[in-house]
Amino acid sequence: MTPAIRRAARALIIDSGERVLLFRGVLADREPWWFAPGGGLESDETYEAALVREVREETGLRIDPADLAAPVWTRDTLFTWQGEVERHLERFFVIRVGRPAVDTTGFEPGEAAMIREYRWWCIDDIRDSSERFAPSRMGTMLASMLLGATASLPLEVGE
Repeated sequence: MTPAIRRAARALIIDSGERVLLFRGVLADREPWWFAPGGGLESDETYEAALVREVREETGLRIDPADLAAPVWTRDTLFTWQGEVERHLERFFVIRVGRPAVDTTGFEPGEAAMIREYRWWCIDDIRDSSERFAPSRMGTMLASMLLGATASLPLEVGE
């Protein structure tokens, strides 16, 4: 059976200290992992509109859609959610912020049950960590992007 497709927008929220905001997911059928805020597109929603909505719901941050640049990464991966395999087609957008407070009270019940914590990560800490990240090469990819590596965008980041 062909897995259902879930389109999702993800936010690489980077603060003034060059740290990225990540959530830690915990599900019974897999190891905990760290991932960027964001989520699935609702019907007829663009990636940009979904990103603005998801960032507001998950972090309390209000983003002006006019400030969004093109996505920097894409990702095509299989993910098991509530016992069903889904094909996730994700686009990652960079959002630069100062040092904002994060408000996670807008989580949907499924998110609140799965997301145990959040953390502002330094890029070197991600690269040196034994924790699991999605995408798996997040630290290297972020470091390259923040150093101004010029690849044609968006870059497919893989698993």
